[in-house]
Amino acid sequence: MADPFIPPAPSVPAEQRASGATPFRFEDLTQDGRLRMEGIWPPIGSILWGKAEGARALSRLSARGVRAVLTTIALEAGEERCSLMRAAEHEVRYRLGHTTDEAGAVNRLLFDVWLESHAGRGAPYGVAEEPGAPRVLAARAFGRHVFTRPAAKAGEHRVLSLDEPDLPSLPPERLSWQAPEGLLTPPPGAELLDPAPQLDPVPVAFGLTHTDLNQHVNFLVYPRLLEDAALRALARRGERTALLARRVEVAYRKPCFAGDRARWALQLLRTGDGHAVLGALYPESPALLEGRPFAELGRPYCLARMELRA
Repeated sequence: MADPFIPPAPSVPAEQRASGATPFRFEDLTQDGRLRMEGIWPPIGSILWGKAEGARALSRLSARGVRAVLTTIALEAGEERCSLMRAAEHEVRYRLGHTTDEAGAVNRLLFDVWLESHAGRGAPYGVAEEPGAPRVLAARAFGRHVFTRPAAKAGEHRVLSLDEPDLPSLPPERLSWQAPEGLLTPPPGAELLDPAPQLDPVPVAFGLTHTDLNQHVNFLVYPRLLEDAALRALARRGERTALLARRVEVAYRKPCFAGDRARWALQLLRTGDGHAVLGALYPESPALLEGRPFAELGRPYCLARMELRA
């Protein structure tokens, strides 16, 4: 994948960063002690909203109907064994900014978040910490949000200024915007195993178990479903499946809800140290046809690419 996979975390004022310690759950780690994708993001919630002083102003905005909606995540897990016996240490920081259109007019206000986590190195084949071992990098993450008014009338969703005394009306930093379709571009040096996207024969049927209190499917469900679909696709090709997702980027276009049915279109690649998959999740429809380019399959719920390694 293109580097930097996760943008470098910026230097920010003290009120825009916070740290804390939280334990990993037993189910966050695989049999070899490495962290799974689902275990990376959760510390952000309690640390960002509970400890970062500047986030209080964002909470007040949310209470008035202006919310920062997640549009993109990038998750990267380390290769070291992690211990369950000592809480992992996390640093979270955020920045505000804006983007402009071709004429130079402001068209989005952004809220970017970074996470870096360190854990005790786990002992082989157990939950204990390896005696005397230094702490190891467990994970990094990046999330980009766009300010919007989700409950507003049609045409009134866009937010171009922040009405909050403790925040700049227009965050001054001008940021670049990457089109989500870029995630469907094969990384340099990768070997395409599928000449065109292939439809996963197993449809996704969303239930209440996939949702959260935002009233739609939780954003961390999509990487899990993509990893499952990628492993099925590798198995159909006769490739090994004792692999683990180590990097994933997801761009969210529109939410899924309990009761929706969807289908992945996937394109497998071989990389220098494993496999990668490009994927887009589409509403289930007879119009989905095998072997068509992603752009001809309609408007997806989300687009993603993932790296898997042994």
